[in-house]
Amino acid sequence: MNSEHHSDRLLSLKDFHYEIPEELVAQEPLADRAGSRLLVHHADQTIDHTWIKSLPDLLPKGTHLIVNDTRVVPGRLLGHTSHGGKIELMLLRPLETETNTWSALGKPFKKLQVGQVITFPGDCLAEIIKREEQGSQPSLAVRFNLSFEDFWGWMEREGYIPLPPYIRRKDALSAPDSSDRERYQTIYAREKGSVAAPTAGLHFSEDLWAALIAKGITPVPVTLHVGGGTFLPVKNETIADHAMHRERYMISRGSYETLQKALRDGNPIVAVGTTSLRCIESFSRLTQTHALETLLDQWHETGLFLYPETKQSRIKPWAISGLITNFHQSESSLLMLVSALIGYDPVRVLYQKAIEEKYRFYSYGDASLLWLPDTRY
Repeated sequence: MNSEHHSDRLLSLKDFHYEIPEELVAQEPLADRAGSRLLVHHADQTIDHTWIKSLPDLLPKGTHLIVNDTRVVPGRLLGHTSHGGKIELMLLRPLETETNTWSALGKPFKKLQVGQVITFPGDCLAEIIKREEQGSQPSLAVRFNLSFEDFWGWMEREGYIPLPPYIRRKDALSAPDSSDRERYQTIYAREKGSVAAPTAGLHFSEDLWAALIAKGITPVPVTLHVGGGTFLPVKNETIADHAMHRERYMISRGSYETLQKALRDGNPIVAVGTTSLRCIESFSRLTQTHALETLLDQWHETGLFLYPETKQSRIKPWAISGLITNFHQSESSLLMLVSALIGYDPVRVLYQKAIEEKYRFYSYGDASLLWLPDTRY
């Protein structure tokens, strides 16, 4: 990332550009979920290199881990028109359960028109009932001929896991046959609704999870359904002009009260992944303008975009002491979020080190444990 600028100058898109060797982009998960490497960035900006399986030794007893328990839906659907043209839909979210109508991305979008019917395997049909061309992510409203309940079973049989575009697969295996069906889910995935995995959580194996709990680590589940916009690049050179995609999230009463007690007791709180962080940050902002009792156990929408305005600026998050996260794409909103937490220059150094040490990047890659500058860990 570029660092040749005055500290008070507003950061722009090009300041978050970096080059990564193609061979460092992880195409497959490791055989052992907890076998990934871990770069640890301490509060004093020193860096250590270790392994994910060392987390029970790295996290203090009493640490609370905020985890996103969303589950990826096999919502990449491959069909064809009546003329035989190939069509791909990626489902985003249900719009109406009674008529089984969904918001979806479509490819090729220009050829998809209102009234068109798409045929899928297993006697499933979808009619396009609306085109939405405004904003950074043109989408469709599509209505399926199956009931909402039957559709979930059909999707599990015929749908494909919607892997990120930088993970290349020669053949897109259907959900039941693909190893990605299991490995592109966290072991604690529960609430169906995401089009992408909260990838920092992919590193936790059953054995590692048990070791963390035995150490006295407390998991705190929250839910944020990752939307299709997560893979959209930031295109505006002026970062503040970027329109963030909307995502649904919920925090239960039990999780909120657990976090509040951890804060009172002075226990460290670590977010597992940027989605967990955006979830609790969005919720904390809602509590400033709405009564808490009206917010808990309810679905909300967030378009929260966290980024540093200048080289020196940082955000002060509501609750966390640290973040476990993978290495993110150049010029992405996720890279900007990490820079807002621990500082622009520290992230620049951290990514240079990760490339030099040949860490594996992105969804199936290695991870980092980032302690915030004002913590004692």
